[in-house]
Amino acid sequence: MKAPEKMPRTKTESKVRVDVYLPKPLVEEIQRVAAADGWTEAEFYRLLVLDGLSVYSEKSNKRLVNEQMRKKRTKSLEEETSNDSSD
Repeated sequence: MKAPEKMPRTKTESKVRVDVYLPKPLVEEIQRVAAADGWTEAEFYRLLVLDGLSVYSEKSNKRLVNEQMRKKRTKSLEEETSNDSSD
């Protein structure tokens, strides 16, 4: 499936301007990639933020699930140990 040429114009909620300081080489790379792929800089920055948020959320969710699983496993092992010692 081919990526859209431009971001679709929609009647979404209004946007908020966010100022971010980035290293100059990173900004230059973003400009090169956006130009090569046919995105305006603003569209490409929005894509980067959305994709970045998606990746971060996925990692965060996995970490939380793993932490919860470890807590349950630890609790289960502690209960088994306490039951074994009381026998």
